[in-house]
Parts: sequence; structure tokens; C-alpha cells
Amino acid sequence: MRPAFVLSLALVACTAQAGRPLQAEDAAVMDPQACEIEGAHGDWRLGEDGQRQTSLQLGCGIGWGTEVALNVIRPRELALNGKTLLASAAWADGDAQLTLAWSLSHRHVETVWRRSSAGLILVGSVPLTRELSLHANLGHQRDEMVGRRSTTWALAVEHGGFGEGGRWQPMAEVFGDDRGRPWANAALRVALLPDRVFVDASYGRQFAGARARLKTVGFKFAF
Repeated sequence: MRPAFVLSLALVACTAQAGRPLQAEDAAVMDPQACEIEGAHGDWRLGEDGQRQTSLQLGCGIGWGTEVALNVIRPRELALNGKTLLASAAWADGDAQLTLAWSLSHRHVETVWRRSSAGLILVGSVPLTRELSLHANLGHQRDEMVGRRSTTWALAVEHGGFGEGGRWQPMAEVFGDDRGRPWANAALRVALLPDRVFVDASYGRQFAGARARLKTVGFKFAF
């Protein structure tokens, strides 16, 4: 697989910001009138090839179990993302949720805006214990720029937090698609102000083959 295409798949997978700092999405949906501002910077490397991406996203809950977000991505891309809660059921240590997530992106090419990608993801989240949650994703993604479709998947475990107020929130995941080898990713979110201000970072590698690597840093402000 060409290095440029491997990197493009990683960029497409991360366009929707997902459940920062994970690449996997989580099933939680923001309450009506609740909003979040998220920023992220990603660095993808494969040998001597590499790409960087910086994004800023505003998302809000709009009711009916739905949230929408507008993501401005450098260089020259806009993404409209959303999630809708499909089902929720009581579980031993919380609620199990099933959500449909979607994304639609456009990129500025020469003098026009062109649709660059579109995707749907079925997301399930289940509390394993009072502190641990499991997130599972199965999706379909189309990269319009190279005319390729792929089936995407992810499996992640997230901890509710260690320390005072659950400040330190580690998590880990595996994710990939049907066109390349899977990735492993470790991440950490730190609550500077509980339930309001967060910073995060992640580091991931492909299991074998090309051995691409992915590093991200980001923040979130909830209001």
C-alpha cells in the first residue's frame, strides 16, 4: 500500500475528531443546549512521509437525542458531524447506549470546494465496571478524493479517572479498516476543571507492515 494512501486513511478516520483523544467514537450524546469547543493537532508519519493536521470544532446538543458539530480543519477542509442516540438500556454499572454517528467533509481544491469524505458509524458503549467503559465502532467510510470505500472498526476501553475528582483519565484502543493493518493507540485525558476544561494526548502505531505512527494533542472546553 502506498505511504500517501495509508496516511490519507488515517486522516479520513480522524476528521470527525471522534471521542478525543481516542480515534474510536463513544455513544454519549450532549444534552440539549450543552456545547463543547475542541481543538486538536495530529502528526502522522510513515518512514520519510508525513502529514500534519490542525482542527477546531464547535458542537452542541440540539435535543431529540442528537448533537451536531462543525469542524474547521487545516489545511482547507470543513466537516459537519453528528450523533443520534438510537437506544439506551440500564446496565449493571450504568447505561448501555447505541448511537449512530455520521460525518460529511468538504475540501477546498484549487478554486472550488469538493466533497472529500463521508461516513456512518454504529457506536455502542457499555460500562464494564463503575470506572471502565467499553466502546465498539463499526462503520463505512468513503474517501471521495481517491474514490475508495472502506469498512472501519474500533474497540476502546476508557477509565473514568484516577486522582482527585477523577482528573487523570487513561484509555486505550485498537482500530483500523479493511484496507490496511490495524493500529494500537494509548491516550490520556486530564481534567483541569472537572466536567469543563480538559487537555489530552495520544500515541499510536500500526501493529506490523508499514509501521505508521500517529501522535495527537488537544483540548476541550465544555459549557
